Amino acid sequence: MKNATNRASSGDTRRESAMSGIWSSVRWWDEWQMRVLVAGSLLMQWFLLLAAPMRKYTIQTWLRRLIWLVYISCDALAIYALATLFNRQAKASSPCNTVLWAPVLLIHLGGREKITAYDIEDNEMWTRHTVTLVSQVTVALYASYKTWPDTGDRRLLWSAVLLFFIGILSFCEKPWALRRASINRLVSVYSSLAAGERQKPTSAWEYLFTELDFGGGSIVGVKRKPRSTILSEGHKVQMILSDMSLGAAATAQKSRGLPEEDVLGTLDPGAEKNMKHWLRRAFGLIYTRANVVSTPAYLACHVLLVPSLHATAIALFATSHKHAYKQLNAADVKMTYVILRFTAVLDVFGVPISELLYWVLSKTKIPALCETLPGDNLIDAVQKVKNPRTGRLIKWARSLGYKGRFFHRDNRSNNLYGKVAGFVVQELLGDKVQGLDLASYRDIDKKKNWALKKLEVLFINTDTAIWKSLRQLPFDESVLRWHIATDLCCRLSPPPKGLNALTYTHSKCAAEISNYMAHLLNCRPDMLMTGSRQYLFNEALRSMGSMGRVVWRSIDDAKDACSKHALIKESWNLAKELVELGDDKTRWEIMYRVWVGLLCYSASMCRGYQHAKSLGEGGEFLSFVWLVIALKGAKTLADKLQMPDDEGATQGATQEATQGIDLSKFD
Repeated sequence: MKNATNRASSGDTRRESAMSGIWSSVRWWDEWQMRVLVAGSLLMQWFLLLAAPMRKYTIQTWLRRLIWLVYISCDALAIYALATLFNRQAKASSPCNTVLWAPVLLIHLGGREKITAYDIEDNEMWTRHTVTLVSQVTVALYASYKTWPDTGDRRLLWSAVLLFFIGILSFCEKPWALRRASINRLVSVYSSLAAGERQKPTSAWEYLFTELDFGGGSIVGVKRKPRSTILSEGHKVQMILSDMSLGAAATAQKSRGLPEEDVLGTLDPGAEKNMKHWLRRAFGLIYTRANVVSTPAYLACHVLLVPSLHATAIALFATSHKHAYKQLNAADVKMTYVILRFTAVLDVFGVPISELLYWVLSKTKIPALCETLPGDNLIDAVQKVKNPRTGRLIKWARSLGYKGRFFHRDNRSNNLYGKVAGFVVQELLGDKVQGLDLASYRDIDKKKNWALKKLEVLFINTDTAIWKSLRQLPFDESVLRWHIATDLCCRLSPPPKGLNALTYTHSKCAAEISNYMAHLLNCRPDMLMTGSRQYLFNEALRSMGSMGRVVWRSIDDAKDACSKHALIKESWNLAKELVELGDDKTRWEIMYRVWVGLLCYSASMCRGYQHAKSLGEGGEFLSFVWLVIALKGAKTLADKLQMPDDEGATQGATQEATQGIDLSKFD
């Protein structure tokens, strides 16, 4: 009986000890909650400051996801901290952490200059940020007003007032920058520039919010002085990113008496180096505050006003009579000093720190925007799915809709991007392509076919698997068929070591473009072509997986296995026809030029909006090709929609049958 009583007493003691520990933790959290929230908000802002420059480079997916997570969490944390301050206003919290921390949280809500928007859709929601501005400022002001004691120190009050002014100013800049980067506004601005409209002299107030022209380098906004020169290359980049037609701009310029060549076809063989710079500036316009930082109002605030206000606020807090408040302990004082100083450094030196980080990153080997060539390989995918260790996991993840990078080939270690980019640009710049319809790679007329016209052997017999795969198939199916055939040729009839350097480079470029186009079909079908069917990749994956490993041995051994699957069979016929050409040089040049035609046509048919959106996700090589095409003057999707077809193409349109009529020929 005595032992039972002792055990019961021991159990009660343990329960009391556990409850005591829980209540101790609750009291600690109640005391330190605001300190943790404000310190966490500050740490997130510093992380965004240091990580934002990485978004202009091709970084690991997990790091990009981490930046996104912090970006969306920092506002939520700051808003939760403001709500906590508001809920504590009835408890007479210390004036230090209420009156001073509330405006600091507003400064944090203003965000960083180099990461104003994460997705391009954020720019279209600038009105939501404006409403948030009003509501959060109201909450912060009300919470501070209700908790401020009547006998409070005036120096502490004025310190809070100055910080509130900085916070409201910083918070206002975000919706301002988002609005200036919205697609609708960009279309409006560049439409007037393309039409050659002269701007009226601006008032002093309008001048404060108009970008300054530092040596003609600005590509955003309109200039204060009338401009009568042609559109700069930077203006063209922004126009086509806004889904505008350079052909329409050329027509407008021509109506003013300027040569059409002044708008199109001005690139030189070294232009690809400038395109990297234009892409980075376009990224800055859409996703950072580059569209407002060179305005007189912004410069005056952040060069003169904001540093002075931060210094004055910290000085007033340091000289205030903090010891007069019983609620204010030493931890609050130290925490407030740390928060005010690090927030001031963040706000005043944020842009110089970011520019320094850009410079450091430029000295590394990290690829910049659109400077990688990722690839997904279907045959490699089959082998990974059939692998007992990874197959089940991949199938389970893909059944949930996760595409991932299971079949991704990382080519950063070699210089394949430089080789492919150089060869593609050379193809586009080597001939006159102004006004060229890149869909002509399917044309069996040698004079019209821009990609294959140099290959005489192809035009001898046009009733072949090569021409059928180009002319009689939807684009996405054509890409998949050529991908399988190219990979079969690379595996079963690889280029011999004795090939000359040009043919060897053709084989490498063909293989890498093939894998890249398969990557677009699998992961970015919206960029490959509007309406592309991603499920084709999955269907081919299942079909090839059911065939076993016989397909990788030789072309002839795979014939029977391929006969059960129509897509694989036609791909096998195409590969067999390419292998039977006999001439290695001709075979690889055909595959290279076919893939260049497919790549350029895909780039030209992708909306500028999709390219602008991809810049926020690290960029795609397709955007680089599209930029060359558009600036050189070949027809893009915007040109096809806005400009009429050639006169010869519309003759006899009225005689066509109603069924299958091309409504784009109404001109």
